[in-house]
Amino acid sequence: MYRFQTIVLATLAALLLVGCRGGPDAPLPPEPEPDPLAPLSSDARLYYDNSGGIADSVRIVARDESSWQELWERATSRQTSPPDRPAVDFEENMVVAVGTGRMTPQDRIQVDSAGFVDERTVDGVEQEYFLIVVRTIEGCRRLDADAYPLEIVRVPRFDGPVRWEERRQREECEQVFRGSGSDPGGEATG
Repeated sequence: MYRFQTIVLATLAALLLVGCRGGPDAPLPPEPEPDPLAPLSSDARLYYDNSGGIADSVRIVARDESSWQELWERATSRQTSPPDRPAVDFEENMVVAVGTGRMTPQDRIQVDSAGFVDERTVDGVEQEYFLIVVRTIEGCRRLDADAYPLEIVRVPRFDGPVRWEERRQREECEQVFRGSGSDPGGEATG
C-alpha cells in the first residue's frame, strides 16, 4: 500500500509541475490586437490655414482629382498667392479636409489618426468603414479676432463609408492680470 501511495503522490507531483510550467500543450496568452487607428505621419498634412477660405465647419472627403481641385480652390481662395496644389495619387490615397468654422487665432483643428475599423450592423453583418479622429483644440482666446482653422490631409484610399470621431481639448491658460496695484483677488496692494 505504501508503494502505491508513493507512486500516486509522485505522479500527482509530476503532473502539477508540468501544469505549472505550462507544458508543451498549454495555450499561449492571446496577443493584443493592434490598434486599427494609426497616427498620421507629418507628411500626411497637405495644407493648414485659418484665413477663411472655407469658413464653415466641414468634414470633406475628396476621392478624385476634380473634387481635390475644387476643394483646393475653396481652401486657398482668401490667399493673394495661393501655393501650388500638392499632387495626390488617388489610386492609393484620398484627401480629407476638416474645418472648425469661426473661432479665434489660438484655436486649432487636426486629424489625429485614421484607419479601417470593422463593426457589426444592426442585422449582425460585419461592415468595414474608415474612421477619422478629429481633434479641435480651443486656445486661450487672448486675441479678439476671427479665424477659421482648416486642415487638409492625405489618408489611405477607401471607397466605403467614412465615420468621424470628434474630440475636443481646451488648452490650460494662465490668467494674466494687468494693471498696477492689484492682485488676482482684486484687492489693492499699495
